[in-house]
Amino acid sequence: MKRIVLFVIAVLMLSSCADRKDKPVLMMCSPRPSGIGQEYVSEKSIQKEQKYEALNYNRVKAVWVSYLELAPIIGNGEDTFRKEFDKICKNCCDIGFNTVFAHVRTFSDSFYPSEYYGQSKAFNGKSFDALSCMVEIAHSYKLSFHAWINPLRCETKQYINTVSEGTLIGEWLSDPKRYDEYVVYVEKTGHYWLNPAVTEIRQLIADGVAEIVRGYDVDGIHIDDYFYPTNEPFFDSGIYIEHNVDKSLSEWRTENCSEMVSQLYRAVKEENSLVEFGIAPQGNIENNYYYLFADVKRWCSEDGFCDYIVPQIYFGYNNKYKPYSETLKVWSEMCCRSNKKLVIGIGAYKIMTEDEFIYDKGIVVRQAADALDLCDGAAMFSYNSFFGNDRAEEERARLKEFYQK
Repeated sequence: MKRIVLFVIAVLMLSSCADRKDKPVLMMCSPRPSGIGQEYVSEKSIQKEQKYEALNYNRVKAVWVSYLELAPIIGNGEDTFRKEFDKICKNCCDIGFNTVFAHVRTFSDSFYPSEYYGQSKAFNGKSFDALSCMVEIAHSYKLSFHAWINPLRCETKQYINTVSEGTLIGEWLSDPKRYDEYVVYVEKTGHYWLNPAVTEIRQLIADGVAEIVRGYDVDGIHIDDYFYPTNEPFFDSGIYIEHNVDKSLSEWRTENCSEMVSQLYRAVKEENSLVEFGIAPQGNIENNYYYLFADVKRWCSEDGFCDYIVPQIYFGYNNKYKPYSETLKVWSEMCCRSNKKLVIGIGAYKIMTEDEFIYDKGIVVRQAADALDLCDGAAMFSYNSFFGNDRAEEERARLKEFYQK
């Protein structure tokens, strides 16, 4: 069922999205029917005789290494990639980081040989296992390595066929019965997106996660804030009507996200219970519900969804809507009754883009200190924020001094 159902669904607009004029707008933080509780069983799961003893720290000092930092060095081949990623890990250790969240799947593609996903366009036709290289090198520096994936985001129109050829996503794209319900183009993002309402899609994502944990000595699987790409009805109105769902569109979408997250958690634990599964939602709690349909309060309080959570509190102390200290306290109180690690995401990139971060020297270190004082760690977005210019070098020196006290 296609977008002709828009008129029908218009009267069923998202119940939670009414009257948003006074709420801060959504800012994507990363430069950028369900059956809850059903057990996930991977047909391809192979139990190892001895599980990898995952390396994870109680006091987390993490940094995101995104595809924006990895793609330029992947395309030059394995030897260059090894040399450059070794430099990244050395620099991370020099600053005092002990954990890296490194991209391995960004647009429903892969940085490693995969049964389920096509190779990333970043390889430029070359072929090697970048994930294997990263795990090996990170561990040589005693860095905990968490494989970071974007479960739902796919490629642009320009590259979607290239990276999906021979995969399930490619089949869905070419099947009129499934396109555009399984894989939907969202014009405002410029990308195709997988629909988490579809059972086969959640299974594909879970199989892909199991494949990583089964095949590599990763210490964690990490996802960030790319859940539903839009709150507009066109994205999944057809499936919503077909299933005659007895709840609002907003409630149904939130349940779909929770089922996906729960299934990913189970996929990880089935392969190796010592490997952690973590989520980095938006720091603005309301945005998670109004725009992304991410039930962060539930994920923080109930078992079976994650081991740690990293709210991206990319705000200054003087932020009009979400001042850092107050937002940090809200998240801390929300997680304090659970056994989840709470690691605070800090927008280090803003030392070049936002006045408070530009003129308030040392703000990144103070935010890290506040996070480590109240929570289980801090995570910096992103690696490149600490290199390349005088301002970055100043903040790097301050952070190094703080972390190595």
